[in-house]
Amino acid sequence: AAGPWLSGKALKEMATRQPRARPCGAGSSFSAGTSRGGQGKRKASTRRSGQGPTGAAKSKSCRKSVTEEAITLNDVQVAEALAQVLETTRPGLGLKPVEVYSLMQHWLKPILKARILGTIGRIPSKAMLDEAKRQVLRFYAREQALGDHSDVVRAFYLASGEAVLRFDWSAAMARVHRAKFDRRREIDAWEDCLAMTSGDSNAKAEIYVCGTKRFTQRALASLLCHEGLHNLARRARIGNPFLSEELEHVAMALLGDPQLVQEASARL
Repeated sequence: AAGPWLSGKALKEMATRQPRARPCGAGSSFSAGTSRGGQGKRKASTRRSGQGPTGAAKSKSCRKSVTEEAITLNDVQVAEALAQVLETTRPGLGLKPVEVYSLMQHWLKPILKARILGTIGRIPSKAMLDEAKRQVLRFYAREQALGDHSDVVRAFYLASGEAVLRFDWSAAMARVHRAKFDRRREIDAWEDCLAMTSGDSNAKAEIYVCGTKRFTQRALASLLCHEGLHNLARRARIGNPFLSEELEHVAMALLGDPQLVQEASARL
């Protein structure tokens, strides 16, 4: 076993926070994409915010961005945290960290398991985004063809605890196909996330990727794949059909999605 375990509470916070510029000196954990607004979802920081993007985009940061300070948790740390989260969200399930770790290794998806942060890569081009879209769409098509045997489907069932889920693969593919770069910081300041799903509602959300930071092709595909998985699984029962961002991030973590935290919080 490696390193200190991340607490279930920390992972829970990582999965529920949404993007807004953090105050100077604030130390908190986060993931690599997320959603904007009361209805949105995203990946690189994970906070909910009712703040509009314009003010955040124009504000000056008084410290290094979260994406520059983050470290990636190892699978052992993530498995321990997920076991604690599932103990809370799925009482009676009784999965031990070693069992969660085994599921993670079995369900791991290389398209998600990519190095997100670092100085390698380049400012992404349209050609890179187009290639990432092709990779993600091929992955989605393969998983859709597997039906209930898809590991993506199994991960969302485990995370949600729902008896019946509906998977809208066509809507997810359409969002990925329409994904855009935000090069002028009109959607977000991109201080604490690298990609996000943003819109007035979950049903109307679109995918945006930071167009000013360096990515490898693999990292870009991972970010895009993550964003497309938001709002994929929907409840079939009466009520709000959309899963919470927290539950979606648990499912993605089970599939190998990188879990990132600010370095200071990882030492706690």
